[in-house]
Amino acid sequence: MKNVRKTKLLKGIVGIEAAIVLIAFVVVAAALAFVVLNMGFYTTQRSKEVMSQGLAQASSALEIDGTVLAKVDNETQELTCAVIPIRLSAGQKDVDLTPGKADIAIWVIDKGGLTATYNETQQAITNLTGYTIDNLCQAGGKTWSGVAVVWRQPNNGDTVLQAGEKVLVVINFTKLGNILTNVGKGLKPYDVFKVEIKPPIGSALTVERQVPASLTYSYIDLG
Repeated sequence: MKNVRKTKLLKGIVGIEAAIVLIAFVVVAAALAFVVLNMGFYTTQRSKEVMSQGLAQASSALEIDGTVLAKVDNETQELTCAVIPIRLSAGQKDVDLTPGKADIAIWVIDKGGLTATYNETQQAITNLTGYTIDNLCQAGGKTWSGVAVVWRQPNNGDTVLQAGEKVLVVINFTKLGNILTNVGKGLKPYDVFKVEIKPPIGSALTVERQVPASLTYSYIDLG
């Protein structure tokens, strides 16, 4: 009888020990599962962030807002200035167009170019009164490179392009020609120029136009 009781007692102890071991395994497995899930969530979040950053870098936050206009010197038959209207692309966040943070590169095919033309504070203009081509080109001509970014009214006075705001990128080729001697005082018929507007984040907006064969009008539409 005593042997039977001892056997039952031993079985009970073994059962308790087995239960404790099993509980320990379950706790360890749960902890490992928690760690694995956390790592999975972290990896998923990082993947989303990387994809979002990649999309932001691949897409341009800027787009052309209408027609590129130009001014012509009728006496010399040269294109002396171009005005490019710019706005935010649909769904894009604000873009910092502060000189030195954003930049503008200009090439005149087969005549030369500058990779950094927008790096001085006075090249960002938020208080111009009058947006005629003459006024805009004159504003561009006051900068060292002939390049200016002019905010249209209304604007909040800063140099960040926000939803609803529009800017005009002005290239005064007469002033630019003081640096690029092959350009001279203006562009000739059939000359091709490229303007690359590079925001701090996202791909650049490139605008390419060819000077028409006939420059008989003082102001022309480059499309």
